[in-house]
Amino acid sequence: MSDVSVRGRRDTSPDAEGRALGLNIGWTVFSYLLSGMAAYGLIGWLIGRAVHVELLFPIGMLVGLAISIGFIIWRYGRNAGADEDKDMKTGMSATASRRASHRRGIPREEKSR
Repeated sequence: MSDVSVRGRRDTSPDAEGRALGLNIGWTVFSYLLSGMAAYGLIGWLIGRAVHVELLFPIGMLVGLAISIGFIIWRYGRNAGADEDKDMKTGMSATASRRASHRRGIPREEKSR
């Protein structure tokens, strides 16, 4: 069968599932960036309006962006160790992949000893 899926049928190949998971992670990262800027920008705007310092709005947005980037790095970009492999489909460490799959309701795989 060709690489192009037939119209009306879902592509259930492992490559398609990996692309879908990567797209999902990309949208999640994008939403973290936007929501961090919006939330801290709003806080900065409210405080700046109360104390009559307009510079707190852009400072709040930058602080929110920095916190969001830090959280994204903590959640998706940490090196889980030199001996741990990265998941080939997602590019995340095995620990981060297990954590993300657990959040989506997929049961964790038990390690055999």
